[in-house]
Amino acid sequence: MKTIIAIMKIINIINEKIARVVSFGMPLMILALIYEVVARYVFNAPTTWSGDATYFLCSLALVLTLAYTWQVNGHVSVDMILVKFPVKVQAFLNVFFMLTMFFLCWLLIIWAMVPTVIESWRILERSTIGYFPPIYPYKTWILIGTIMLVLQGFNVFISELYRLINGKELKIS
Repeated sequence: MKTIIAIMKIINIINEKIARVVSFGMPLMILALIYEVVARYVFNAPTTWSGDATYFLCSLALVLTLAYTWQVNGHVSVDMILVKFPVKVQAFLNVFFMLTMFFLCWLLIIWAMVPTVIESWRILERSTIGYFPPIYPYKTWILIGTIMLVLQGFNVFISELYRLINGKELKIS
């Protein structure tokens, strides 16, 4: 169990560090948006790059912080029914749905994404609109974010399995 907890801690640390690094890009996104608004509406000179840059920076912020948001319980959750059940029933339902839905879905998505990302890097794929920015890094960070989400799912799954077996929360920090 100590090894599993150590792995869980490493996953948490990586997710936190990724989210921290990505958070420094938020001012860039805000500046790109402000620049575009001023250029478009004040000077009547819209840019060709701002839309793509904002799109890429928003996706970077969204995808690479999904796992950390789950780690700190920041995602919206509707537990109106689940909280009425005993702890072990809640844990069983969480374990069941993670096995049958979460892991199945996201592992299939990763399985489909990997060849696409490899091909994108092979041909150095570029966007077909705007200023034609490269999109292979974009596809790569989506894959990395998805992998980190699945690893965080592993942490949640182990915690819920522990709660199912022992009837109490697993302390990993």
